[in-house]
Amino acid sequence: MSESILHQLLKKSKETKELLSVWQYNAEKGSLVGYVVDFNDEFIVFNQFTKFGKPDGKVILNLSSVKTIDYNDDYTKVMECLIQYSDVIDKPLETNIPIEFIDQWQFETLKHLITMKDQIASFEINGGDFYTGFVKKLSTEDFVLQCIGKNGEDEGSALYRIEDISEIRMDDMDDKRRLLLYKWRNAII
Repeated sequence: MSESILHQLLKKSKETKELLSVWQYNAEKGSLVGYVVDFNDEFIVFNQFTKFGKPDGKVILNLSSVKTIDYNDDYTKVMECLIQYSDVIDKPLETNIPIEFIDQWQFETLKHLITMKDQIASFEINGGDFYTGFVKKLSTEDFVLQCIGKNGEDEGSALYRIEDISEIRMDDMDDKRRLLLYKWRNAII
């Protein structure tokens, strides 16, 4: 009888360091992403990476706990990019935006962000969800955000009222990850 497809996939990952996204039964955190270091009929030893492309140690998995394995898909390609450019995420961006403690702090910050073509920011709206992207248009009442998804996807534009901004985040790890992946998807890096 021929070797199972699972064993072929694990062997290829071990030999070539091809990234796999391993989903386990009853796992609440999502998948583990990495490559196989070793395996047998019962266990897999797996080098895993964080969502920022940083090495995150080894995991020993019981093969019977594996629900499914994704490979050669968009997310594993995203992770390949993040692993290759993970040092970029660590570097602080040059954001020289003056922080002004005035009533119109949102507008003043937006005025600076609209001039910065290589800077994304995350905006908390009404103390709820965060929306991330590039500031494209600005008036004294509202602004247009070119929204960028968590894996660098261009999610189109959205209009928000300035008075609804409850928090602005710039240069955090998630934003730098999104910006890196946005540039990768648009062949800017």
